[in-house]
Amino acid sequence: MAEAAGGCCPGASHNKFAYNEAGQVRIRAGLPIYECNSRCRCGADCPNRVVQKGIRYDLCIFRTSNGRGWGVRTLERIRKNSFVMEYVGEIITSEEAERRGQVYDRQGATYLFDLDYVEDVYTVDAAHYGNISHFVNHSCDPNLQVYNVFIENLDERLPRIALFATRLIRAGEELTFDYNMQVDPVDAESTRMDSNFGLAVGGSPRARGRIECKCGAAACRKYLF
Repeated sequence: MAEAAGGCCPGASHNKFAYNEAGQVRIRAGLPIYECNSRCRCGADCPNRVVQKGIRYDLCIFRTSNGRGWGVRTLERIRKNSFVMEYVGEIITSEEAERRGQVYDRQGATYLFDLDYVEDVYTVDAAHYGNISHFVNHSCDPNLQVYNVFIENLDERLPRIALFATRLIRAGEELTFDYNMQVDPVDAESTRMDSNFGLAVGGSPRARGRIECKCGAAACRKYLF
C-alpha cells in the first residue's frame, strides 16, 4: 500500500487511490474506483476493499406518505463519503432493456440503470433480481452519489454502481440519489460518466413522457426526466 501509485490496483490503472484509512471515498464523483481483487496479496482488512464488503449499515424499507411508493431509510448515522450500498440487478444488453422497458411501461414501473461509463452497451435491471437499492427513491437534492467501481473486472463497459453518502446522514433519514445525475467534468476521464437511472413510468427508458417529481426538495426540477 505504501507504493499504491505504482504497484496496487489504482496505480496499475493510472488512477488515484480512492479511499482514506476510514474507508471514506476521497476522489471526485466521475473518477473510477479500482478496488483490490482476488489476485492481490493483501487481506480483507486492506483499505482498498470497501464496496466488495457489501452493506455495513442497518437500513429499512418503508412506505412513503406522498405517493412515491416504497423508500429506504437508514436506522443509524452514516458518515459523509461512506459507502452505503451497491445498485445491483440483472445485467442485460441495451437492446433487451428497450424490449423490457416497453413491457414495464404497461405495468407502470421499471428499474433500469444504464451502464454508460464509456458506451451505452449494458443495463442493470433490478426489477426481478437485486437488493434494497431497488427501493431507493429519486431526489433533486440527494444524499447519495453514484460512483463506478471495478473489482474483479476491468471491462469499462461493466462497472459496478456504488452509492456513497454526500453528507452526514442522520438515523431515520430517507436515502435518495439523483436518477438523472450529471457529473461536472473534472478531467477527460470523468466526462465519460453521466449515469442515468432509467426509471420509467409511462414511457420507455429512452422515449418517455415527462414524469412529475415528488421529491419535495427546495431546488426540485419538477420532473424526473
